[in-house]
Amino acid sequence: MAGVVFLVPAVSGWLIYDRALILHGQVWRAWTGHIVHFGSSHLLWNLAVFLSAGCWVERIRQRTTRWFYLICAPVIAASLLILEPELARYAGLSGVGTGVLVLLGCIKLDSHSTEPTWFWVAVFGLVIVKIALETVTRAPLLVNDFSGIIVVPLAHISGAVCGIATWFVTRTPLNAAPPPPS
Repeated sequence: MAGVVFLVPAVSGWLIYDRALILHGQVWRAWTGHIVHFGSSHLLWNLAVFLSAGCWVERIRQRTTRWFYLICAPVIAASLLILEPELARYAGLSGVGTGVLVLLGCIKLDSHSTEPTWFWVAVFGLVIVKIALETVTRAPLLVNDFSGIIVVPLAHISGAVCGIATWFVTRTPLNAAPPPPS
């Protein structure tokens, strides 16, 4: 969807997170604003994280991933509406991508996967460092083709919190049998 929206820019105006329009009843923008992107670099970096982590986690925990996708976009939008009242417009999959990466890391650490623990701890560390640097600089680290647009670290933090919360709510308790594959 993000690729199609990018290729048909006229659609972006109907889908982008727009605070005023959301508050006037266009609530679909809480979900659809995440598939709008401000440039090709913005789209490609977001898709690189979102697709790789999303496909991986969906392969190992399909039901958990679908719950995550259902709640993450509106939770990010609600966070922005409440905690970033000066933010008029927002776009991109980076918050959802951050969340799905964190969800994957939580699942992999919890399942005692074949990857070494240090790998997933390092992934979490890199996510924290990226969010911290972007919070301080108010500029994206990897995207360079949309001038005048600032990064919104709250979207990444909200996505990460959604990933952790989804993992926690859907995880198998330590003393229970693992769930059947979904």
